[in-house]
Amino acid sequence: MPTTFHVGGIDLGRSSPQVWTSDGTRARIRGTVRESTAGGFAAAMYQLKGLLRNVDERSGVPVVPSSDSSLAGFYRVVGGDVEVTPAGYRSYWANYTLELEALQGRASPQIESRLLGALRTNSHSIAVGTTVPWWATPTDATMDYVPGATVQTRTGDGGSVKVAYTTDGTLFLNSTRTMQCGAPDYYDMAAKIEVFDGTSWRMMKGREIGSATAASTTGWRLTNDLMRVVYGGGNALLSLTHYSSAASAWQNTKTYELTRGITGGTIQALGPFTTVSILRNAPECVILRLGVEQDSTTYPAQINVDLCLRRGAMWVDATVTRAPGQVSSAESASVDFPLGVRRSSTEAGTSHTSGVHATSADAGTGGGKYILTSPTATTVDTTVGGIRQGTGVNTFQFMAGYEPSGASGANTFTNQVYSYFAAVDETMRMARR
Repeated sequence: MPTTFHVGGIDLGRSSPQVWTSDGTRARIRGTVRESTAGGFAAAMYQLKGLLRNVDERSGVPVVPSSDSSLAGFYRVVGGDVEVTPAGYRSYWANYTLELEALQGRASPQIESRLLGALRTNSHSIAVGTTVPWWATPTDATMDYVPGATVQTRTGDGGSVKVAYTTDGTLFLNSTRTMQCGAPDYYDMAAKIEVFDGTSWRMMKGREIGSATAASTTGWRLTNDLMRVVYGGGNALLSLTHYSSAASAWQNTKTYELTRGITGGTIQALGPFTTVSILRNAPECVILRLGVEQDSTTYPAQINVDLCLRRGAMWVDATVTRAPGQVSSAESASVDFPLGVRRSSTEAGTSHTSGVHATSADAGTGGGKYILTSPTATTVDTTVGGIRQGTGVNTFQFMAGYEPSGASGANTFTNQVYSYFAAVDETMRMARR
């Protein structure tokens, strides 16, 4: 039956219909990718390869047909192949097959979120009872009620997401929560890793990111429709743009510089981003790793910058890790050594218990305040707007977020900070009812 399909959020019908065959349990989709540019063809190939090797969504992905809604539901991708001929390489087309296995109760399986978490170890005397753990579900999800939780809606570019939370460190640390969600709604407001194909941004699947360039504003992008994270245009720069529901627009871009050095030494940016890879790629959470040298001359130690974004989050969780085996004790004690993060252009801040937030809100509708927080003891720079560690530390964790205008509930900078300290690793899977 000719039609087009979205499989795992990927539009397989961009260029031509597919053919669906099924024996009731197993199904096969056969089609041809046709693109007009080399960039589009490369992105499509990596999307298909990601579907075939999708280690972060092994329990199943949604399949949504353009017609005959009776075929919609959740399936496991159990096999398939992509065939590219020399002519296909020249003309940007390839044949592919996806082998699917329907989940039992495929139209509406129970979706489980395993939330493993605890108080983030910190130097600020923050206790678990003051943290704000949370769980986000698509607005159209049902059967996701959690007794005792407060529910708040966050509106983004792709719709909205429900955020259930508590302010006393309960319910969402080390628990399993369940919901029901139709296949067409499963990726609503999901965390995504995207690459630019020369014309538009495309969601990647699995841990395939292709030939994306680390130091390029059109190389890679993290998004959950509430915020976007991209390369900031220079050495160790990251740009965060936030969606304003008040203005119904993306705005208030903040660029941050990853630094080394403290007052008395030389505070400078780390080196350029040179590598990019995917550590995790699931709708509930994505993690991207950027590789960078500390600098190319004095201290050329390898540094990894891991960026983590959850569905429903208004901040990005970052971990900067320097390879200790590449650093001498003398270098470790140097005033040029400590890691930090600051605004790339001066924006005065006000100290809070674990970091700094903007003193003044951005102008205009939806204008808010940036937030920087770290669990470790830091020196706060209220002039430029930044935080930095002391000497001898090779791991620097921080969050960079944004408090929108008129924030309330879980959206205030205080509750975002305390949400960050309720460190939660969420894993979703399909299960029988």
